Amino acid sequence: MENPVLNISPSFEIKDDRFDTNQISDCHLLIEVSRDRFRFTVYNTLHDVIMWLEDYHIFSLLNENQLLKTLKTIYQEHQFLAANYWKTIRLSVNANNFTLIPDEYYEANEAAKYLNFAAGKNVSEREQIFDFKHSRFGAVCIFGIEKDTFSWFKEMYPARKIDPVPVVGSLIEGIVQDKNNDGLHLYFEDYYITIIYFKEAKLHFCNRFHFRTSQDMVYHVLFVMNELGLPVDTQTMFYGEITSFSDRYVQLTQSLTNIKFALNPSKIRFSQYFEDLPEHRYYTLFSSFYLY
Repeated sequence: MENPVLNISPSFEIKDDRFDTNQISDCHLLIEVSRDRFRFTVYNTLHDVIMWLEDYHIFSLLNENQLLKTLKTIYQEHQFLAANYWKTIRLSVNANNFTLIPDEYYEANEAAKYLNFAAGKNVSEREQIFDFKHSRFGAVCIFGIEKDTFSWFKEMYPARKIDPVPVVGSLIEGIVQDKNNDGLHLYFEDYYITIIYFKEAKLHFCNRFHFRTSQDMVYHVLFVMNELGLPVDTQTMFYGEITSFSDRYVQLTQSLTNIKFALNPSKIRFSQYFEDLPEHRYYTLFSSFYLY
């Protein structure tokens, strides 16, 4: 059967026309991948700014291998993405399953058991398990990525070492480095919400929930806040796939009274072409730069 994904185009993009492919060896390539999304951005060290952004939807309902098939199509057609001489490459993975374990209890040879327990089932043998240490607050994030997908990225960039990091890790590190580590933080995907809570600069809660409707999503948020004893005026920051006119936003504003949309990571500079970017939307992708 022919690959149904042909001539795929980004759903959103920003391109600074000053970017020159001859400068790739002086650029960091930041990639974020999930079952339903592929996005990347280019940080040019010569200009010291983010200069390029592309965001693609992956129609994963077509078949279970659609992510890898779509990635191959994008790379075959792209003018510079497959270049193998980037300064560095950061691969962020929005894993279906992850868990955080305190440093003092973590044993590397038990990583699969921790993840299986968090998922409530045995993680697929198709997944390769990794860990990422949050040295700032003494925790280890355990997560998985499809073996075939990770192997393909390594084959695409044989001249560069690729150590995958979890998207939730980028989010947490960004919050900490931007000194926003207090209050509630909500990261929205199409059908998932990650809820993070900091108190007095310490991480107290982090979990990801699946939802089908905005009402389901609000229930998860209010349930967690009730369990944590948080009032409705708790400072709450929004990230990811949410807008001020979306139903999920309207539903949340009926319960929460102190909402803000996140701004771009404070330690990163952007080309003037990014002035109209909804800053909260790509926070995790940009903040993965903090992990260098």
